[in-house]
Amino acid sequence: MKTTLQTAEHYKWGDNCDAWHLLRSGSLSVIRERMPPGASENIHCHKRAQQVFCILSGEALFSLNGENHRVVAGESIHIPAESLHSVANDTGELLEFIVISQPPSHGDRIDIIQYSEDTKAYIKTLNVEWLEKYFRVEENDEIQLSSPKEEILDKGGFIYYARHNGDIVGTASLLRITDKEYELGKMAVTSKSQGMGIGKMLMEHCLNEAKKKGIRKLILYSNTSLTPAIAMYRKYGFHEVELEHGHYERANIKMEKSL
Repeated sequence: MKTTLQTAEHYKWGDNCDAWHLLRSGSLSVIRERMPPGASENIHCHKRAQQVFCILSGEALFSLNGENHRVVAGESIHIPAESLHSVANDTGELLEFIVISQPPSHGDRIDIIQYSEDTKAYIKTLNVEWLEKYFRVEENDEIQLSSPKEEILDKGGFIYYARHNGDIVGTASLLRITDKEYELGKMAVTSKSQGMGIGKMLMEHCLNEAKKKGIRKLILYSNTSLTPAIAMYRKYGFHEVELEHGHYERANIKMEKSL
């Protein structure tokens, strides 16, 4: 069946971007999209869908797992499933492309967004849920989680959230120790979203952002009873170092990674 932009289902997204469904089935999606100059999207990941972006006109800047790729008309880029990525039009010209998703990516997207006043409460909600399940909320937790802007951001740190289907479901922070050394902490995923790989996404995003910001070392504090978490930290190159006393009552292991 022939499809044109006049007959295809149209929708708006992001920074005044246009999209047309050229094919929308249970196993395959083909969408033509148009991004005006200066438009961009959030870093995100698709749990199941792999994608191919084919550039029709203009020039796109893709971020893929922390590395930038410039793709021009006549070129394409493959985005494997579970890859953190985004596309931006940082030129003064209109960008047009076709994106093929297999299976369709709608409903299969987890966005990584930054802290805002509108999302202030979630860092506390998510961390308190996690802490009360495994340990307890300590005095320093209460101070940082109740005033994240003053206690984390204003001291040079960063707060990130994972958003799925409009809901904030996970968070992680980079807490400044020195200009070159940060703590990876305040990481939590709500129980209803466990098993979706959100902790892994947040970990990878924090590592990518730390490298971009010139951070040389990341440290973290944990407890060896959290076997899956310790295994994930080791997978990403963290190794055990001597634990000082008094930082967290619940911590019985300290790990670090050089970047």
